[in-house]
Amino acid sequence: MKIKKYKELILLIFLSLIINFSTINTYPVLDRDEARYAQSTKQMLETGNYKSIKFQEELRSKKPVGIYWLQAITVNILSQEILGANSHKQYNKIWKYRFISCLFSFLSCLALYLLAGCVFNKNIAFLASIILNCTLLFIIESHTAKTDSVLLTFSVISMVLLCGYFKGIFTKQYDFNFFLLWTSIGLSLLVKGPILILMVLFSIIFIYFFKRNLKWILNTNPIAGIVIIITIVMPWFLSISGAEQSSFFTQGIKRDFLDKLIGVQESHGAFFGAHTLSIFLLFFPMNLLLFPSILKIIRELKSDESFFLLAWIVPNLFILELVPTKLPHYALPLYPALALIMASYITDQANDKKNSNQVIISIFISNLLYILSFTILIVFFLHSLKQYSSSATYFYYLAIILLLLLLFITSVFINFNFSKIKSFYYQSFIACVTSIFIFGYLLPKLDKVWISKNIYETLKKDNINFYSDNIVTIGFNEPSLIFMLGTKTKILFALQEDFFEKKLYKYIILEKKYLNEFNKLLKVKKYDYKLLNEFNGFNSAKNKWINTLVFKLN
Repeated sequence: MKIKKYKELILLIFLSLIINFSTINTYPVLDRDEARYAQSTKQMLETGNYKSIKFQEELRSKKPVGIYWLQAITVNILSQEILGANSHKQYNKIWKYRFISCLFSFLSCLALYLLAGCVFNKNIAFLASIILNCTLLFIIESHTAKTDSVLLTFSVISMVLLCGYFKGIFTKQYDFNFFLLWTSIGLSLLVKGPILILMVLFSIIFIYFFKRNLKWILNTNPIAGIVIIITIVMPWFLSISGAEQSSFFTQGIKRDFLDKLIGVQESHGAFFGAHTLSIFLLFFPMNLLLFPSILKIIRELKSDESFFLLAWIVPNLFILELVPTKLPHYALPLYPALALIMASYITDQANDKKNSNQVIISIFISNLLYILSFTILIVFFLHSLKQYSSSATYFYYLAIILLLLLLFITSVFINFNFSKIKSFYYQSFIACVTSIFIFGYLLPKLDKVWISKNIYETLKKDNINFYSDNIVTIGFNEPSLIFMLGTKTKILFALQEDFFEKKLYKYIILEKKYLNEFNKLLKVKKYDYKLLNEFNGFNSAKNKWINTLVFKLN
């Protein structure tokens, strides 16, 4: 009887284990953001300095300290202490850093299930938590050691609780809901900066513009809430040095936040509407029901919960479309609202009969979008295997096409029979298959992309106890290399005549365009370096193919 009582929670845990946790250790560290986060956390663990955020000797102040603390806690718990000068190797297992993203991904679904069960109803909350867990962008971010999964958890908590205040379910008192709301907003500021605060403000402004009502906001005790936020954030900020505070304002507030609002940063620009399109694609496989779900919610704007969900999505999506710098994961905090909308559509049986013609048209459009996303995935899988894998054969290409085609035909058949709940569960199954395939098979096969791993394996094969302070790299200097080899790995941007006088390195990693200069220096200095390995790889961070050579001093 106890198992039956908690069957929904057990299913959520089981689904998360399959989709998220089971494949976090199947592929190397990603360039560049994941590697930068992980390396900065690793340096905290190596130095014992948990206040300063550094990548090698450079201050890294684009994001506050929260994510680094969370990663450091989990890595410490999951690591066994290794003594000696080469102890960095206990901290270069990337899955330990990804674990916190997986954990918070699960907590996002759990929070949606528990809190939305109070604000909406239990059935909608359960379906929404499953839908969120099965969307492609959510799965990707749960496998990446960054801030977005953590921000999502705080977004779910804050926005669902705000919906409860808006509907009048929660009243003005200093209770658990009050502390949970403002603590979540405060912690989000410590993890991702002002993103969640702005999202909350845009939604409140949208509601006031249409409803002319701010009384519900007063029920959240905002003055006391601001005090809680300051109490959470200020101790860390005051504890760091003046130079680090200045760097945080320069890099974090100006470059990483304000400059993205003004212009395109790091070539991440896109057209107006790109986020909307990416949502329809990256909501896969649950995008099969997305379009009719949105139409349904638009027809029900008189409902407080429907209006709040649109207030969660519309103003924030509009702002994201206006911002010149665009990356798909910026829209992730809107996914829980879309999941709730879809769950409401799936549980509504009466609406289908009242609007049968509209339902047929919306399902037809939804299937077209579904075909588009399916086609893009197939092309992506095949192109990736063909371009970046040395071991995949045509058998695998054929298997992928047949598998995806089978899933597609079955999905469309179920959908056109108007069985929403059957379609929902089938899409959940597709999400499990897709996640296991991408992270369990596809990414590990892309050996030409994992340049840093290839270099690491070359050095480890030569000497398993190599030391990073005896390594220099010229040309290829991605953060993943520093994370794999060690913090003291030296990065050079040019070969100078006094190169060997400065230090005689045991290992030299060289991009091939520097090979002639390197050979000239060797002739003059008469040092004996032998070639350990040479390979051609794709630098995904710079979107170009490079030849890399690894030399060892004899």
